[in-house]
Amino acid sequence: MKQLLLSILCCLSLQASAGEKVAYQNWIVDMSGSTTEAYTANDSKSSFGVFCAADKCLFYLHQALQCQPGAKYSVLMNSLKVSTALSMQCTQIGGNLFQILDPFDAVLNAVKAGDTIGFAVALQSGAFGVTRFSLAGSTDAIRRALQEAAKAVQRPNQP
Repeated sequence: MKQLLLSILCCLSLQASAGEKVAYQNWIVDMSGSTTEAYTANDSKSSFGVFCAADKCLFYLHQALQCQPGAKYSVLMNSLKVSTALSMQCTQIGGNLFQILDPFDAVLNAVKAGDTIGFAVALQSGAFGVTRFSLAGSTDAIRRALQEAAKAVQRPNQP
């Protein structure tokens, strides 16, 4: 699992900016050959999305909160019909910190169940850092990202 995470994150850091981008309401799908990403951002410049390299996908948060690379934290996730605790692993890619959310299916089910999603992360001060994101367009954007990831597996030898 750790090797898989490292290879996906390596691809994320090397992702070409010359890919096709398609908007689905508040979400963007960025297709760059062997990688696909569907994401949204909020007013505080945090982002939430799904990143796929080949047929391996993961959900992530990218926010201003500081975390220690390699450390695992708990996060509370809430959408209209789903509230649950998740695990997240802090990963540094280039100069940016990403929090990889797990389990994948729990996040996917929450995305399908509302028009917004929120994440609360416990801070060292005892308070919570809360970020919320619009899910308008997420169903189509994530479906497209997953379909593109499946297609990439079917054409592994193409540039």
